Amino acid sequence: MVNELLAAAAIGTAGAFGAYWYLKFRCVLPMESALRASRKAFLDFTAFTKETLERAYAPEQQEHYGDLTNYYLIKLHKSFPDTCTLLFEKGQGQWRLINYLKNFKVEPKLLTSYRWSAFDRSSSDGELLRFDDVNTGDYQNVAELFSVFGVRSALMCPFTPAGGAPERLIVFGAGGPELFGAAQPYLRFVASQLNSISKVSDQVLVLKKETENLKNEVSAVVKELDVAGSRLIQRARERKALYEVVTSVTAPGGDSQYGCAAILNIVAKIVEADIVASLLFDESKGELVVSPGAYGITDSERMCYSIPVNNQASSSVRTFLTRKPFISADAQNDPDVLARYAKLWEIHSLMIVPICLRNRIIGVMRVGSRKKDFFTPDQLEFLTIIADELAIIIEMVTLYENLSKTAQELAQLNRLKDEFLSTVSHELKTPLTTIKGFVSVILSGEVGPLNEQQLNFLSVVDQSVNRLTHLISNLLDLSRLNGKVEMEFQKADLAELVRGSVSNVSLKAREKKVSLTNALEKKLPAVQADTRWIGQVIDNLLINAIKYAGPGAKISVSGTDKGEAVVICVEDNGPGIPLEEQKMVFEKFYRGKASANQVPGTGLGLAISRSVVEKHGGKIWVESKPGKGARFCFALPVAKK
Repeated sequence: MVNELLAAAAIGTAGAFGAYWYLKFRCVLPMESALRASRKAFLDFTAFTKETLERAYAPEQQEHYGDLTNYYLIKLHKSFPDTCTLLFEKGQGQWRLINYLKNFKVEPKLLTSYRWSAFDRSSSDGELLRFDDVNTGDYQNVAELFSVFGVRSALMCPFTPAGGAPERLIVFGAGGPELFGAAQPYLRFVASQLNSISKVSDQVLVLKKETENLKNEVSAVVKELDVAGSRLIQRARERKALYEVVTSVTAPGGDSQYGCAAILNIVAKIVEADIVASLLFDESKGELVVSPGAYGITDSERMCYSIPVNNQASSSVRTFLTRKPFISADAQNDPDVLARYAKLWEIHSLMIVPICLRNRIIGVMRVGSRKKDFFTPDQLEFLTIIADELAIIIEMVTLYENLSKTAQELAQLNRLKDEFLSTVSHELKTPLTTIKGFVSVILSGEVGPLNEQQLNFLSVVDQSVNRLTHLISNLLDLSRLNGKVEMEFQKADLAELVRGSVSNVSLKAREKKVSLTNALEKKLPAVQADTRWIGQVIDNLLINAIKYAGPGAKISVSGTDKGEAVVICVEDNGPGIPLEEQKMVFEKFYRGKASANQVPGTGLGLAISRSVVEKHGGKIWVESKPGKGARFCFALPVAKK
């Protein structure tokens, strides 16, 4: 029994062992082999894709795309060395073989173009086509090609490069379809990569082209800006130079004689000319004459150049008459130019522009160079601007010279007038003193009694002599002040001077029944003054107030310490001064319209007062409202310790 059990167990064990190895060899081992093959195929495909992706790039030129395509096909052929890879490109309805990968001992002779409907169908559908047997179907002249490469089975994989490039087709050929399953992922990957790279490359090329266009546009704009900037800088320099010339001509102490010469000199430097001259119209002669200050020519050459304005053969005359600028590349051989003048100045290139002052033309500017074809239209435009400036400066220089001449004549007349007044005043003062003396003696009765009529006549003579003496004294004072009289400055007490003047005119005030009061501050700071002249200023203000305020008026004299200055004011409640006359009361010989015929006077007292106060570094003014009196004030600076 035991033996039977042992035998059965042995038989069962042997059967199980046999069943295990049967299943192992029949099922498991093929599955393991298939798994290893799949894993190897996956690793190979992964390595292929990784290596090709590492070498992938976006070509910047179209020919580089062909190099990249060849690289992919070479890698594909290395992965399947027993196959052949053909690359076709469509053109003019046919497919051209543009590359192939297969090892030949002797290179075969191949046709240039092929037709097969399968090529067109694969390209139009965009799908991978599989032909296990190419000998079936209509493939016409492709049969010879396939026989040369030993192709019996084929995979067709289309791809279309971007940017309008021709369609392309990869034909993966082999002796049989055994490798097609493994090759299909490779083909699809290669086609997908080539399509993507082509699109990216096309975008790169478009962007590169746009970038180049933008660079060119930016470069053109920058160049234009550089040119415009250079022109602006040039114009700024030109304007600055003109401004300096204008300043030098018109500023105090400027020499107007050389103003135009300076302009012409600047023009010559800017346009690099050899000759620059302004030809001004002389109305008395009816000619264009070269004005002084020309650049590059001597005075003798300048004197030889004058053209009648009726000689229209001259380019200068035509420019003068038409006001149109003129330019010549070679004036000595130009029929529109008088050659003898061009040869006289030894010039070839010539520019002429009109010199206009508002609507009036006053001449032309003539610019020449000894070089041929030297000047440009831009320089001609610049000259037109300069000519406008030159016209203004010529007019300004002319006015300035006329004004200077007039000012010199006026100054000379003023000196003669002062000398005349001084001489006449001195000459009149002596006989007037004699007349005054004798009239006083007669009026006193020392030479005999006088009847009433004689007494009245002599009194009129005595008053007239007093007025004439007062006028002569004022004229002598003005003459001395205009002659820069030397002031004897010293520390002076204005309060004391005011009290002295009030005392001097108090009798006159009582005669006119005028109330005169002193409203000075108790203590005023000392001023640096000539007491004689300042005393005369106070006297003049008080006397004027008494004369013009009228009988019964009130006059007040005040003095105020303003810190840096002391202000003395004489105020009355008389009729006042009209506003339009207040600006003229300090002018020589001016007298108010209302009082000129009623109140005697010379119109010199306030003019003398203003001159004296200004020589002391002070200021004098009037404040008045019609019907509310007048207030005359002057301020003198406080004496420094």
